[in-house]
Amino acid sequence: MKFFEQKLMVHRRSRWVEDAAPDIGIVADSGVNFIGTAIGRGRIIFFALVSLFALGCILARIIQLQLVQGSEWQTIAEHNRLREQPIPAERGIIFDRNLVPLVSNVPNFRLTIRSQDLPRDATAREEQIRTLGETIQVPGEKIDQILEAFGKYRYASVVLKEPITYDEAVNVYLKSAAFPSLTIERSAKRLYIAGVPGKQESLPQSMSHILGYLGRISPDELESRRLSEHYFPSDSIGKTGVESIYESVLRGTSGERGAEVDAHGAERRTISVTDPSPGDSVVLTIDLEVQKHLESALAHGLAIGGKKRGAAIAVDPRDGSILGMVSLPMYDNNIFADSISVKNYSEILNNPDQPLLNRVVAGQFPSGSTMKPFYAAAALQEGIVTPTSTILSTGGIKVGSHFFPDWKTGGHGVTDVYKAIAESVNTYFYIIGGGYGDRAGLGPERMKKYLEYFGFGRSTNSAMTGEASGFIQSPDWKQEHKGEQWYPGDTYNLSIGEGDILVTPIQLAMGISAIANGGTLWKPRLVAYQIAPDGSEKIPAIEPASKIPIEPRWLAVVRDGMRRTVLSGSARSLQQVSGLAIAGKTGTAQWSTTKQPHAWFTSFAPVDAPEIVTVFLVEEGVEGSAVSVPAAKDFYTWWAGYVKK
Repeated sequence: MKFFEQKLMVHRRSRWVEDAAPDIGIVADSGVNFIGTAIGRGRIIFFALVSLFALGCILARIIQLQLVQGSEWQTIAEHNRLREQPIPAERGIIFDRNLVPLVSNVPNFRLTIRSQDLPRDATAREEQIRTLGETIQVPGEKIDQILEAFGKYRYASVVLKEPITYDEAVNVYLKSAAFPSLTIERSAKRLYIAGVPGKQESLPQSMSHILGYLGRISPDELESRRLSEHYFPSDSIGKTGVESIYESVLRGTSGERGAEVDAHGAERRTISVTDPSPGDSVVLTIDLEVQKHLESALAHGLAIGGKKRGAAIAVDPRDGSILGMVSLPMYDNNIFADSISVKNYSEILNNPDQPLLNRVVAGQFPSGSTMKPFYAAAALQEGIVTPTSTILSTGGIKVGSHFFPDWKTGGHGVTDVYKAIAESVNTYFYIIGGGYGDRAGLGPERMKKYLEYFGFGRSTNSAMTGEASGFIQSPDWKQEHKGEQWYPGDTYNLSIGEGDILVTPIQLAMGISAIANGGTLWKPRLVAYQIAPDGSEKIPAIEPASKIPIEPRWLAVVRDGMRRTVLSGSARSLQQVSGLAIAGKTGTAQWSTTKQPHAWFTSFAPVDAPEIVTVFLVEEGVEGSAVSVPAAKDFYTWWAGYVKK
């Protein structure tokens, strides 16, 4: 019996027998281990540690998912459930100074895609993009490029095609079940027109350089503006001109529509809508009629010389307002309102005549004799000459083995400052600039200093995109950049506007304005005021850039000299403009040994109380008197009647 009980005890210890004793009629004693003590303590500890480690890993992962990456996963979940679609704001209108609208917003449709809703499988994704491309007639490669460019914005809508026709929109809508990543959105494209009461007519194309155009926002632009200015990958943005300068004013604030979608990306319901706020409108200082006739006049001057490239600007010297600005050749900014093809853009970009270049602000040209009025004012202020001082012009001056000629063979005879300006007498300016014999001149440092007073050698701060600063040479610059010393000949060349000196037409216009108005150098004004959506007006302060440190009486002498340019000098044909007294200065700027000189003419009117300053430039036009003066005559003939209305 004891033997049997011992065997039974061994059997119990070799397997799990939980509470088996009562079933076989055996009374358990304290020596029996029903839980199974056959597993050793070491194994129990090992399994406990493994369990604790596994539990720790699970807890660590839960902490990572909930606390560390919780917001990220929540965002992903929300984006899978919700769709936020921007609602573009109505862009502000741009008007001319007489409130003639120059642009309009035309409603249209656009097609957008959301990368997040494309298949995750690479093969399926590629196949859907290929099919999609065939459906909307956009190459699959282009779709890939768009998605790659905005890859970090996979939850946002990216524009694939704009505008799309109504038929295209219907076709896509009917196939929308196959393309849950696609959305048809309402939008508006910019149309550049002149809105005249009762009709609409095309703008002069020269307005393109002023207005600029809109373009699809680039990834770099989006990166810099998305957070601070709330831009989206589907937005357009001003690229050049007023559209770019006043982007923040015109664009308004986008709204947003939130929708709930199912697991397939199909929209189920709208859950929120934030309305957009329209942008402010902008009223320019540009007079559309001035613009039209300035363009026509410059085109006439180009035709006379058989040239294609030129620039013209009209400014009000009383406050610096830009009345008109023309750069030829020009381009049609409406082609950028749609998606311009790479081929067409390349043709414009590679055109040797550079139609995209706004020559008024970005073109840098040798100034020629247009600098002489500024040197005359400087010499009068410095006491180098007086209004009655004379210099004998016999055809030029000789310095060592070098001869510096007048443009007129035999010279101009006895010359005072009035005649020097009117007839553009080189000898006079050689001497007041570089000195000769016992006569002292201004010298290169003072000439540079006074040109800088009038705004040359730096930007005018017109805010126009791409504005150049021009350049004025100096002895230090020549030594540093060319490794050459400064010679007397350099001073003489500088004194007649030749050598290493470059100016922009807008700089010349503002400098001449300072002479015309008695010494105030204005900052160019392109925008007169803004109009908020509620109709209230925001008028910016008008402040001069600086006051020229030249006595008004000396500037009056220069104005008289410029008036004599019309009465007896190189612009005598302007006497034929009835009822308008004009003063001016021609310029012939040599810049190449193989190409013809540039032709300048700058002027203001009426002489006694100037209301307008103009600059005309014909590239390689040979002589200002031959091509630029006739252009100015055309313009002033119209202007004389316009201001009397």
